[in-house]
Parts: sequence; C-alpha cells; structure tokens
Amino acid sequence: MPVARINGLQTYYEDLGTGEPLVLLHNDALSVDVWRRLMPFLAADRRLIAYDRRGHGGSEIPAAEAPYTVEVLADDLRELLDRLSLGAVDLFGCSGGAITALAFALACPDRVRRILLAEPPMLGLQQEHSIDTAGLSGETIARLMRERDVAAGLDYWFRCVLPPTRAKALLRSRYRSLLLSRPPWIIEGIVRSAEAFNPTARLATVRQPVLLIVGQETHRHFSSVVDVLAAHLPDARRLVLPGAEHSTLLDPSDVLLSAVRVFLKSGDPPKECGAS
Repeated sequence: MPVARINGLQTYYEDLGTGEPLVLLHNDALSVDVWRRLMPFLAADRRLIAYDRRGHGGSEIPAAEAPYTVEVLADDLRELLDRLSLGAVDLFGCSGGAITALAFALACPDRVRRILLAEPPMLGLQQEHSIDTAGLSGETIARLMRERDVAAGLDYWFRCVLPPTRAKALLRSRYRSLLLSRPPWIIEGIVRSAEAFNPTARLATVRQPVLLIVGQETHRHFSSVVDVLAAHLPDARRLVLPGAEHSTLLDPSDVLLSAVRVFLKSGDPPKECGAS
C-alpha cells in the first residue's frame, strides 16, 4: 500500500498510468474507491494520482484539536505533489474534493493547468450569494453526533442533499463501514470547512480553463453553487450530465467521458456541453 508522510500524517495514494498527470480528489467522507469505475478510462492516456484526503479512507486521521480547513487540505495536496516531484497538473475534484481542487488552484496557480469541478458543496458562498444551502449546517451535524452518534449526523447530511432512496442506500452500501468509522470531528470538520470557504473575491484570478460538472437531476444546492462559479470564473464551461444526481456523477457515461477527454486535451470544449 503506497503511503507518504504528508504534513505529519500518513497518506494513502495511488499512482498509475503514464502521460500528463491528472490528480483525482474524492468525495467527502469516502475514499479513492469512488474513482474505480472511471480510472480505466482516464488512465488510458494519463498518469493518475489519486489519494485519500486527511481523515479519509486509508489515510491517517488527524487529532481532534488539529485544524481542519480547506487551506490545510490544499496544502496537503501541495506537499504530495512535491513528494512526487510533480510540477503543473490537471485536477479533477468531486464534491468536497472539488473544493480542495479550487482552493489549491487559488493558493498555487502555477501548479495547475486545467480544473474539473463536479458539484462542490461550497456552503461558504452563502455569505455573498443566495445559494440553496439544502438546510445543511455544521452546527446541526455537530449536535446530532454529540447527542446521538456519527450515523445520525451522516443520515441528516445525506438526506439534505441526496434523493431519499439514495441517501438511505449510501449508509447501507459497501461504504457503510468506512463512513461509520470516521470520528465525529472529521465529519463536522468537513461541513464547517465548506461553510468557511468563500472564494468569491478571488474567483476572477483563476485563469485556468474550468469544467463545471453538474447532474441534471441534482439537488438545487449544487446547481446553485455551479451557477455562481460559472458567473465568476473567467474561463468556465458547464457540463450537464443527463439523468445524473450527486451520487451518480462519476458513473462513466459516454457524455462524461467524451467531455472530459476533449477538455483535458484542448482545454477548450463547447461553452455548454450535454443537456441544458
């Protein structure tokens, strides 16, 4: 199992394929396993770097008193790229991984070529924009875990942003043991870090091409965040995945694979891809 000590924590990562490097940043509370179905397609002509972010999957869980912020997560990515002697890379982040990708691009713009952001739950945008927050709050998730347990907090979180049947299925899926093994301070930290991150004033400085991916059937929270990003990022395009919602974004559909290939090769896909 390849691991590297990143900012004091043992970090699990995978490095496969050859070609220009593409870093994969997984969803909150999950692991690199969410990329398994896409990896064979992406690795056909790319070098893939996928890693479990701190407190996730096979990576070490930080102490409860350690800061858990978007900036810390972005610095972990910088340290990993340094350890692998990688310069500029492309980034593909899904959900919370997309927040880390954008934070890294803001902190280290010379290390990023292109950015794919799939439905970042950027709650901090509510500080300046009328996004739909889906009723999700760090205070509520902390209270539920304090009064009950991690399962109660996760159930509340997933029901806020996923269709009821999908939310219920996720806690019964193969990810159940991984999800329930996360300590409450990691679950709370994920949501509170998203609430604190409001990059509105800096979005105009992102000069890289950005592909914003959103499911046609997704919760309004994610589409409202994508609307803000599309309006403020200078070189953003939107990819709408027909029939998809937040939990099915990484299904390897023809629409997704075609758009990703075009974007990564040219950085200049059509301004609008897929269904509108």
